[in-house]
Amino acid sequence: MRAVTMALTLTFLAGCTAQQSRRVLSVAPLESDRPQPPQGRVIADFESADATGAWTKYVVEGSVHDPVATLEQGALRITSDSSAGLFWHACGMDPAREPLLRWRWRVSETFGTSTPLSPEFDNFPARLLVGFDAGWEGSGPAAAAFRKKVRDYTGFDPPSRAICYTFGGKLPASEAVDGAFGEGRIVVVNLRPHTSAAGQWYWQVRDVAADYRAIFGTSPPRVMAIAVGSDSHRLKKPAWGEFDDITAFGPEAAAHFVADLAAPELDRRAPPLVWWIAGLCMALAAATAGWWVWQRSRA
Repeated sequence: MRAVTMALTLTFLAGCTAQQSRRVLSVAPLESDRPQPPQGRVIADFESADATGAWTKYVVEGSVHDPVATLEQGALRITSDSSAGLFWHACGMDPAREPLLRWRWRVSETFGTSTPLSPEFDNFPARLLVGFDAGWEGSGPAAAAFRKKVRDYTGFDPPSRAICYTFGGKLPASEAVDGAFGEGRIVVVNLRPHTSAAGQWYWQVRDVAADYRAIFGTSPPRVMAIAVGSDSHRLKKPAWGEFDDITAFGPEAAAHFVADLAAPELDRRAPPLVWWIAGLCMALAAATAGWWVWQRSRA
């Protein structure tokens, strides 16, 4: 009987390990090059000569050089030379009224090793972050330290939660992964694989409200900032990412982008090893119980 109890305990523990920090997003390929989209609200189109003035720089500690923002043929180019950082733009956006975000981007090259699962490989030639004003209640020491560092550098509190859309990583677009830092407050979704063609423009459309619900499990608060960046500080090499035509759309535009959007869903995935362990434990429990019943019948 003691063996049965031990086997059932192991089965329970194997089941507990099935809770993973990765979230599964059910998505279709997110490209939209169809003409005549519905009317949206332009957040940034970078047509004016002083367009870079609305974007505030934040440099990540450890950068060899500061990232540089320039206008290149009506697009914003963020150049990284062994650097990491963001340029952010204050943005009052209500996800209930404007859940869709559309932009286009391209990169000088993609990094085949890019992944948010390890700080050493957390390099991406282009990032676009959507920052939500979710409040800092319940944040831990690491998040509090990050908040203070950004506030001291920029004079503003950063968004307390963010979805970071990246270009050029290894992870598929069907996963939303907690960043290597940030205590679950920054979640990374890699929209374009590292096999995407460098130098080519790609359109992206995201239902940021649905992404937020799928990732954080609650209705999204107000978007307080959009940020763009390029980082290669751990690769010690130059790279750039370009961004253009960042536009917010209401829910009525979803019909136009129907081929590009799919409703995300929150899910949990367990690695195959977990299921093997659980299966073996259950088989052991069944065999032990059968042996015990047989011994009792003989007695």
